[in-house]
Amino acid sequence: MSSNYTSFICFLFDRDDSASDWRFEIDSDEPDLEPREAVNFIARLLRSYKTDLGDFTDRQLGLGVDYIFNMACSSLSNHLLDELVPTKERMSGILALKDFFEECLNERCVGSLGHLSESGNELNYFCYMIWDTTPLACGDSSSKWMHTNTAIAEVMEFALYLDNIACVESGLHGLGHMKDVYGEAPKIVQKYIETVRAPDPRLLKYAEHAKIGYVL
Repeated sequence: MSSNYTSFICFLFDRDDSASDWRFEIDSDEPDLEPREAVNFIARLLRSYKTDLGDFTDRQLGLGVDYIFNMACSSLSNHLLDELVPTKERMSGILALKDFFEECLNERCVGSLGHLSESGNELNYFCYMIWDTTPLACGDSSSKWMHTNTAIAEVMEFALYLDNIACVESGLHGLGHMKDVYGEAPKIVQKYIETVRAPDPRLLKYAEHAKIGYVL
C-alpha cells in the first residue's frame, strides 16, 4: 500500500471501537487528498474489503464508510461528482459499491429492515441510509447527471439480488428516490417484483411503494 492510502484507511477505520462517534469532531485529521487521488482511494478500499478492511469491526466499518458518503460528515464523495476527475474513474468509484455490497454488507449486516425500524448494526445504518445521505443521489434528469444516475442505479439493481434483505431493501430504497430523475428506476423495481423467487412479503410491499417513489 502507498503511505497516503494507508493513512486514509487508518483515518477512516482504525478507531477506538469503544469511543464516542468521531465523525463530527472539529479537529479532524482527514488526509489532504487531491480529488482524483480521493476517487481512486475510495474505489480501491470498496473493492478491497477482504484484504484491506476485513479485520475492522462492524462499528469501525460502518462509521468509516458513512464518513465517506454522508454529506453531513465530509465532502469526500463529492469528488465522485467532480468533472475534473476523468468520468471513467468516477464511475469506477461508484460501481465499486457493488463489491462492497456483495462482500461486506451482504455478509455482515443484520437481516433486518430499516423502514420498519428493525434493529441492526452500524453497517445496517449505512446500508439503509446511504441513498438519503450521499450527494450521489441528489441529481436530476439532466444530461449532466446521466453517467452518475446510470452508475448508482446499477449499484441499486445489483443489491436487489443479494441474499441479505437489508441489501435488497437498500436497492429498493434508492430506486424509489430515483423515480423522478431516472426513467429506468421504476422498470428495474418492476423487474424485481416479477422475477425474484420467494420474496419476503414485506419487501414486495416496499417494492410496490418504491415503484411509485413512495419510500422512507
